Amino acid sequence: MVKVMIVDDEYYVRMDVRTLIPWEQKGFQLTEDAVDGQDALQKISELGPDIVLLDISMPGMDGITLLGRLREQGFAGKIIVLSCHDDFSHVKEALLLGAQDYLLKHNLAPDMLEKALDSVVRKLEEERQETEQLYKWKAAAADSQQMYRRNFLQQMLQGYMTQPEPIREKLKELELTFPTAYGVVMVMQIHDAAQEKERRGSRAFDQVKTRLEERINTAFIDPSTGYCCENGEGQFVFLLGFAEMPSFLYLQNLLYALSSGVRGLLQNDYQLQASIGISRHCEAIGEIADYYRQAQEALAGVFFLGKGRVIHYSEITDYVNRPTAGFKEVELQLLAAVKEGGRIPALIGDIHEDLMRQKVSMEAMRNIHFEFVSFIKKLQRDHGIADQELFGGGASPYEVINQMETGEEIRLYITGILELASGIITSRSQRKLRKEIATAIAYMQEHYRDNLSLEILAAHINMNSAYFSNLFKKETDENFVAFLQKIRIEKAKQLLTGTQDKVYDIAAQVGIDNYHYFCKTFKQLTGMTPVQYRLLG
Repeated sequence: MVKVMIVDDEYYVRMDVRTLIPWEQKGFQLTEDAVDGQDALQKISELGPDIVLLDISMPGMDGITLLGRLREQGFAGKIIVLSCHDDFSHVKEALLLGAQDYLLKHNLAPDMLEKALDSVVRKLEEERQETEQLYKWKAAAADSQQMYRRNFLQQMLQGYMTQPEPIREKLKELELTFPTAYGVVMVMQIHDAAQEKERRGSRAFDQVKTRLEERINTAFIDPSTGYCCENGEGQFVFLLGFAEMPSFLYLQNLLYALSSGVRGLLQNDYQLQASIGISRHCEAIGEIADYYRQAQEALAGVFFLGKGRVIHYSEITDYVNRPTAGFKEVELQLLAAVKEGGRIPALIGDIHEDLMRQKVSMEAMRNIHFEFVSFIKKLQRDHGIADQELFGGGASPYEVINQMETGEEIRLYITGILELASGIITSRSQRKLRKEIATAIAYMQEHYRDNLSLEILAAHINMNSAYFSNLFKKETDENFVAFLQKIRIEKAKQLLTGTQDKVYDIAAQVGIDNYHYFCKTFKQLTGMTPVQYRLLG
């Protein structure tokens, strides 16, 4: 509804106007009345009417004075003047001050008031539409400029533009007026971005990033000091410019204040955590791509130093070493720890701390972590542990580790998986089978090469085959055929690594005459072909 305020010092005039037309039926909502200009000035500010019916002659601040004050304050509503004066000088003055119409109180009729109100409502609607369109045009222009700025900076940061003069001309064209004699690049990464995008929704998360970019470029930096934009990979790039070489202390304080402010904004307003990588200072704008790489490498230091950090490039330049020992040197220790169970966290912790002390490169750390996963997968195959049982049926451990941002997260993940595997293996080894089933399994272990069947095994232990089938499944959690195939494949694995026999010969030796069926079963149980298993050793 359109809000209307009546301003008149005469009570009976206000009551007459209130009862002159059915306001609500016509789409209007009457606000509280005002009794003079001063009272109206305050109430207009508080109640925000769209239309004011204003008496010209009032004690204290009159209507003409109020019109002037409202014009000074930029009042967006419309004024219809009510007066007893049929005087052109009053009409002219009121219209010059912004009044939309001028009605005589002693000659006021319902149709006259409705006509005046309808005319004003049309003007309000036209202005609203014009304002919306203007806002859209301005927003489109701002978006377009932002897009051009982002595209240009991406070209510059990726090394496609290296000549100083064309860079300065383009910056000027894009109204980025920060100095270019010296510069510093910062790169900010929102942590757990993939999870946040899934939790909030892709569109909502993109809107958060857009608003964040806008707020950084208004509250923390401006075109005369630098610029921030998203680089298309979920990171925010800050390019700060200086006319003269800043002192070390000034630069440190500036970067600390900027980093703290932006990370605080993220935490307080969006409940997000971020880290920032900072380059060394750049003395040639044409070489900015090299310093962008430095900031990226500094940000990658989160892997070693942890999340929620501000990391300077100089802090991570030492992480370039190769590990002094290979993974095979700890494999026997890991197998013993899995057997014992309780030693796993301490052993993994010691290995991780030793690698951190050596300051091995990120590539080397990633390779070692993948070797841990390969060890786990081999452990899983050797003990017949299902993916669902060990990994919960989600993404593969290789994918999970690849998405983790810090070495500490990976250490905890690997520790948890190994402890779970150890628990499963221990539980299975401690389970006591019924004597008849144990006898049947021992027979299978000895005669796996033969053409075994459920009936032969049941007869061996003097048991009905149907009863034996149910009892075997209950005791071992597997049916007879699946259990026998696992025994045969385990024997095949020993032959593959311990002999040079042909694969088809090994298939026959373990009781599977069909070569293709053997290869299919082997891959189902181990995740690889017999040839691949043999190559892995």
